[in-house]
Amino acid sequence: MTEVGERLGWGIIGIGNIVRSTMAPAMVVEPACDLVAAVSRDQGRADDFARGFGARFAYTDYDEMLANPEVHAVFIATPNVFHADQVVAAARAGKHVFCDKPLGINVADARRALDACESAGVSLGVNFHNRHLPWVRDVSRLIAEGTIGDVRVVQLQVASGPRHYDNWRADPVMAGLGSVHNVGVHGLDFLRVLLHSDPVEVIAMFDRAPGSGEVEMLALIQLRFENGVMVQYNANETLRDPLNDIVIYGTQGRVVGRSFTRSRSDGELAILTDAGETTNRYPAPEAHRLSLAAFTKAVLSGEEPNASGLDGLRSAQVCEAIERSAREGQLVEVVY
Repeated sequence: MTEVGERLGWGIIGIGNIVRSTMAPAMVVEPACDLVAAVSRDQGRADDFARGFGARFAYTDYDEMLANPEVHAVFIATPNVFHADQVVAAARAGKHVFCDKPLGINVADARRALDACESAGVSLGVNFHNRHLPWVRDVSRLIAEGTIGDVRVVQLQVASGPRHYDNWRADPVMAGLGSVHNVGVHGLDFLRVLLHSDPVEVIAMFDRAPGSGEVEMLALIQLRFENGVMVQYNANETLRDPLNDIVIYGTQGRVVGRSFTRSRSDGELAILTDAGETTNRYPAPEAHRLSLAAFTKAVLSGEEPNASGLDGLRSAQVCEAIERSAREGQLVEVVY
């Protein structure tokens, strides 16, 4: 394993818009991060990125970056189908790995990635940045404390607004799933955090006329969690003017989060109990930076990352059940 000092040296593979607008700027400003290197298929593009963000190395070969001793950890932001192989390669090179979601386009890939990191003794985290939103922390604690009693039903939407993909995201071989892997996994992840439980049954319907290639752009999902909570979930990239809201019904109250389920907008949280209703505003934080900072701290302190590789595997297991339910038109048990 590469020796790590007081700062974590980062290499990035995949330098698209999300990395340029979120993760790379976060690595530049986070005191414990050192953006060392980047990889692109095009040398000129890699050079431009390195100049723009102060990285010392620019590569077209991922293995060359992995051989650099100044790189302690890699952030993987390539098309979904490549994630597992790139995680395995990084682990074998002794690098810690922070992978964008999904960890794998299927359970076998996600498990292979997790096993490789465990065998190599390196940390594996997944960029489920929404679980780091302040409202998720607060509502998770509120539910655990029983403020609204026992949770019975949750209704939520996670939606980007209309999109049309003419790139790898429209290809199921490259992307796996569409709206589920693009936006839906975030809600599936923070539901596990909020409810302190895992889904055990799912039933799903996908749109039959996708707006982009052969992948679904709208998924309606119902889930039953191990603790009995039932969830209605709309994950889509097709509806205009979406309400990215969440409503949580308990036996002694209700929580309503408005404009909350995406990380890029301000939100409002209303809590209703027998004592009355309270409302609080939540400005949009830099969720990707919070996620990066949490992983960096975990590596430097020897803690388990949040979200971990196991969280990535759990997500893949739920997504596989969702895909099977939509394909077969029946309720499916989640296999862990």
